[in-house]
Amino acid sequence: MPASLDFALHLSRLDIPISDGQQDITTTVKHLGVVSFDISQQPLQPGLGVGYAYTSDSGQSATAGMELEGFYIAPALRGVLLDGRRLNATLTVTYLYQRVRDSNATQSVTQEWQQPQMDLALNWRLGSAVSLVLGGQYGRIDVDEKFNGAIYRTVTLHRDPTLGYRAGLDMDVGGDGHVGALIHRAIADGVELYFQQLF
Repeated sequence: MPASLDFALHLSRLDIPISDGQQDITTTVKHLGVVSFDISQQPLQPGLGVGYAYTSDSGQSATAGMELEGFYIAPALRGVLLDGRRLNATLTVTYLYQRVRDSNATQSVTQEWQQPQMDLALNWRLGSAVSLVLGGQYGRIDVDEKFNGAIYRTVTLHRDPTLGYRAGLDMDVGGDGHVGALIHRAIADGVELYFQQLF
C-alpha cells in the first residue's frame, strides 16, 4: 500500500534581522515542531506545521535577558513539479503565525509574528542513500511587539520581501525514513535538522 502521509520532526535555530524603521534588530528564532503533508493528494499536497517557538534579541534594552516562548502554526500547500528517479522538485507556499511572550518583575513583552513564504526545493540523489538538497526562498516578515509594564507601547517590526536560499544533505535511513541537515542564508542565517518518515 503506498504511503499517504509525509511526517517530519524539525529543529531549527535561525538569526533573522528585522527592522523597526530605524535599525535592524537581529532576532534569534528557535523552533521545535512537526510538519505533515497529505501526499495522497497530487499534484497539490495540503500540509500543516505546528510547534514550540522561542525568540531572543540583543538589540533592544527592553527585551535584554528575555527569551520569549510560545507556539507557531504554519498551514502550507506543496506542489510537486518533478518526481524523477534522481531529481525531485517541489514548490511550497507557507503562512507562518507565531506568538511568543516573556516577562520579568517590571515588564512583559508579547510578539505576534506573521511570515508568508514560498520555497522551491530540489532534491538530487547522489547515490543509493544520499541526496543533495538545494532550495530558493522568497518571503517577508511582519511583527507586532507589545510592551506592558515599565514601558507601555506597541512596536511594528518588519523584514522586507527577501530572496534567500538553503542547502544541505538528506540521508535515506531505510523503511521510508530520512534524516537531513540544512544551512539557511539571506532571509535567515542558521541551521535546520529534520527527521522524516512516510506512513
